[in-house]
Amino acid sequence: MRKVIFLILLILAVAPSMLLGATIWDGMKAPIGNLIGVILTIVGVPLIMKWTRKIGLEITDNQAQAAIDALINILVNIDLDRSDVSSELKKQQAILTAQNILPPEMQSVLLKKYGSMEAAVQVAFERSSLNRRK
Repeated sequence: MRKVIFLILLILAVAPSMLLGATIWDGMKAPIGNLIGVILTIVGVPLIMKWTRKIGLEITDNQAQAAIDALINILVNIDLDRSDVSSELKKQQAILTAQNILPPEMQSVLLKKYGSMEAAVQVAFERSSLNRRK
C-alpha cells in the first residue's frame, strides 16, 4: 500500500514535466507542492506524536499529577506557616522548596510538562484550594 501511494505521488510530481513540457509544469508546481505538503502533514504529525510518546518527551496530565500534588502540599505548608508574606515571596519559597525536596524524577516531569519550575508552581497554585480562598 505504501509503495502504491509513493508511486502515485511520484507520478504526480514527475509526469507533468515529462509529458506536457516546462510551461505547463511551471503552473502545476504550486498545486502539487501543496498536495505533497498536505499528505506529509497528514502522515507526519501522527508519527511525530507517536515517537515523542515512545521516547518519553510527551508528559501526560496523569504522569504530572503526582508531582503537582506534591507542589500543592508544599504550597499549603508555606501558606499555613507564613500567612503574613506576599504571594510573590511565597511563590519563590515554593520554588526553592520544590527544588530541594522533590526527587529528580518529579522535577524532570515538571520541567518537561511545564517548561520551568515557576510555571509548575503556578499551575499547582491554580489547581489548589488556596486559589479559591481569595
